[in-house]
Amino acid sequence: MAMSDFRRNKLIYVFKAFFDVDNSGAIDQQDFRLAAERICRVHGWSVNEGKGAQVLQRLLDVWEALKRADSDNDGSVDQKEWCAMWEAYAKGETDYQEWQDKYRDFYFSIMDTSGEGTIELDEFAAVNRRNDVSDSDCSEAFKLMSKDNSVVVNSSTFAQLWNEFFTSDDPSSSGNYIYGKLKF
Repeated sequence: MAMSDFRRNKLIYVFKAFFDVDNSGAIDQQDFRLAAERICRVHGWSVNEGKGAQVLQRLLDVWEALKRADSDNDGSVDQKEWCAMWEAYAKGETDYQEWQDKYRDFYFSIMDTSGEGTIELDEFAAVNRRNDVSDSDCSEAFKLMSKDNSVVVNSSTFAQLWNEFFTSDDPSSSGNYIYGKLKF
């Protein structure tokens, strides 16, 4: 079965909003450096020391694992390679599992700023708020993701939601909201 337009739209959203930071149409190591700087600005950290330096190193580790998706060996991952990688993931192939686990765990950690092992609405909104995702969107997305706050979003729950986001073609899946966006 071919990837649905809905799932492709989700994947391209993540590609553009979180990875292709310089809007070049491809992801490379420089995008990860720019992403680290952006994350550090949101949290008031310096990318050169402490938690900010850890963010940079973790993102560079994610890049090292992700670049295996660069099937044409041009030093970057384009949208076609990105979608092919996630399609392999949806089919249960493990070739890219290492980078996906690193990215998932990293993303959870930058939202869990309290370090309590759970994500709360304010933490979720601080990371996911952007030009096309408002505070109101984040609030609604968190409500949908946490089933009206009846589910605690811990790392185990987040892993399930993560899997739904990247593998599900169902627009009503709770995992569709992990990035705060309501429609794809």
